[in-house]
Amino acid sequence: MPLQPLTSRAILILILVFAAFGAQQAAVKAVVEDMAPLTQTFLRSLGGTALLALWFVSQRRNPFRAPTGPSMLLGLLFALDFGFLYLGLALTSAAHAAVIYYTAPMMIALGAMYIIRDEPVRRFKVLGILFAFLGVALTAFSGARGSGAATLAGDLLCFAGAVCWAATVMVIRATRLRDLDASVVLFHQLFGSVPLLGLATLVPAGGWVIHWSPTLVASLTFQTVGVAFLSYLVFFAMLRRHYTSQVSAMNFLAPLFGVVFAIVLLGERQNALFWVGAAAIVGGLCVVNQRRAGHPA
Repeated sequence: MPLQPLTSRAILILILVFAAFGAQQAAVKAVVEDMAPLTQTFLRSLGGTALLALWFVSQRRNPFRAPTGPSMLLGLLFALDFGFLYLGLALTSAAHAAVIYYTAPMMIALGAMYIIRDEPVRRFKVLGILFAFLGVALTAFSGARGSGAATLAGDLLCFAGAVCWAATVMVIRATRLRDLDASVVLFHQLFGSVPLLGLATLVPAGGWVIHWSPTLVASLTFQTVGVAFLSYLVFFAMLRRHYTSQVSAMNFLAPLFGVVFAIVLLGERQNALFWVGAAAIVGGLCVVNQRRAGHPA
């Protein structure tokens, strides 16, 4: 089926998807006192894997046909990605996590131009990326109030998660994984991360001391069903039907929603330095996702 421009319906669906992506940081942060971050991300990957496996069975498809080496590396990077992000959320604000974590597309763009070289070097993109990283520095040194003060250590852990996210995409684009359906790649990310994250929960800092509450159940359900399963599948379906550039251009919505949910749900308040840094990151993200006219993909 030929790619189509985004319709009003597709735009509304993508807004909901990016809202879910942005809300995930607030959902994790809201229950860190009830369940350790590593335990949350382990259960998220485990539940997401099970739901995707059932989906593949219903589709009569076999997701295990993939190159072993790259698939194992994918699982490792995915475990590090969300392990760092969830640990960072225990130490910093959800708003900080949202804007810093979504610097990954900038690193992906740099890697595409200078490491795997499957995209031409474009100066306006490089300038946008540098502008965004200036925003990261400003954001990291701003404070937060409400659900917990932001710390440099927490911000750096979230940034490490973004680096692992970018490395994951580089591995996909540089290996035979690029020829697989995106849903299969997602399955290998989740499936491969389960044993690693499961082991991480056994260390003293991991912890299985759980205080069950309606909020915790709602958060885990949202993280697993709403994000790791439904949102990712819908996002990949949009990429198959519509121009990649148009879908990617809406990436800036995720950190914006992340900040909104952190303020509304967690009562976080940010100072002027944070807003300047967040604006720089979102601006850089918009520049990175631009395409020249006539080059939709």
